[in-house]
Amino acid sequence: MKKSGFGIIGLILVAALYYFTAGSAQITEKMKKQVNDELTTLQQNGFGINNREIKETEEHFVLSFDEPAKITSYLSSQGAEVAQEDILAFKGLKIGVDAKYLNDSYSALSLDIYPVGLPKSLLQEIEEEDKAALERIKKMMADKTLLVHLDFNKLLTGFKGRIKDINETFEDEGKVTFISEGFKFEGDIENEKVKTVRQTLELFSVEADKELTMKLSNFTSNYTLTGPSPYDSKSGYFVGKIELQGESEFSMLMKDLNVNAVSSVKNDLLQSSISTKTGMIELTEAQKKYKMNDILFDFNIDNLDIVSFEALQGVDVNDEKTINALTQKILAKGITMNIPNFSAKKITESGKTMDGFTLNSSLSIDKSFDINAVSQDPLAVLNALSSKTNISVSNELFIRIAQEPKAMMVLMLLPPVEKAGKKIYEIEFIKGKITVNGASF
Repeated sequence: MKKSGFGIIGLILVAALYYFTAGSAQITEKMKKQVNDELTTLQQNGFGINNREIKETEEHFVLSFDEPAKITSYLSSQGAEVAQEDILAFKGLKIGVDAKYLNDSYSALSLDIYPVGLPKSLLQEIEEEDKAALERIKKMMADKTLLVHLDFNKLLTGFKGRIKDINETFEDEGKVTFISEGFKFEGDIENEKVKTVRQTLELFSVEADKELTMKLSNFTSNYTLTGPSPYDSKSGYFVGKIELQGESEFSMLMKDLNVNAVSSVKNDLLQSSISTKTGMIELTEAQKKYKMNDILFDFNIDNLDIVSFEALQGVDVNDEKTINALTQKILAKGITMNIPNFSAKKITESGKTMDGFTLNSSLSIDKSFDINAVSQDPLAVLNALSSKTNISVSNELFIRIAQEPKAMMVLMLLPPVEKAGKKIYEIEFIKGKITVNGASF
């Protein structure tokens, strides 16, 4: 999870410790001083602080993204995962912040955060293409349509917040309606770090005339930091329903999507696993309907050199020498990837239901592989790869696949083995050599 780039959580950590031993007026003054010190730090690190107004129990200021290089360096020093090109895209962005001290029985600090000025690059692009859209966006900013409300408790051990409901329709070039309802979040803070985050979203919807409709409903998620790095974590989310409607010939419906992920870092090597379960996926295309039930997909990655991988994200795409050097470091640690299980219990086509399939696969890269050798011999990478894949398909599904002209020739050349009423393929790829069910191919 990326840490907040605004540094707001740290603004009140020291002052809040005094809350239960000092009067509210005294604590407010201490918090104001801390806010002032933190805003000074932000100014020294590429942010602009404008239009500041200070009152007895509240204040307002505008935070602007002025110097991307300084901001990137500062946020990285605070542990955030950011790239300079991402911050560069936000140059000129202005964020309004309304702060209230001791606003209610829960809050030590309440914040309303909302955009008041667009990034320069986006502003120029919209001005050139559609002035009416620009005026609409300016009105949305004036109305605080895009607003995040955030409260920190008085012990600074937790926070909660919400994103303002949105229901906006644009009719400049066709009708587009954007809806977001019931987006709430809460979390826990431990040792000045966000330890857990929980989120819920009732509905997210985008409708563009009859060309595209996308709806996501009943979303929940959770995140827990389990170690010292941002990669030491576990997370999960659930989506009750995802609906996608293209033109009249295409639609997709997905129900009961569950995703759980666990990752950890040891000796700078990342181990991560993702487990996905979907109750049902239904596709309609060209008047044909396909459905899969009880779909599982698991994926693991081990021995990923996270230091080199992070460094690789910030390298200029034209710097081939540095890219190759970092890639070599990643490969030298013996990275492996596995799909322990990819399966569908049942598959239905045009009303006919069949048993499904299962697949598992592994891929590893030889530690001795020299990335520079690829420039001399592009096929050298094949000698460094090792892969094993097992596929089991029900007889009914195999017969249906065999009816497809493109698959027919392949299945004739590569006949399966039959075990327990299933069609089986055991495929190995080792140092450029492929075997299928023990036979070289």
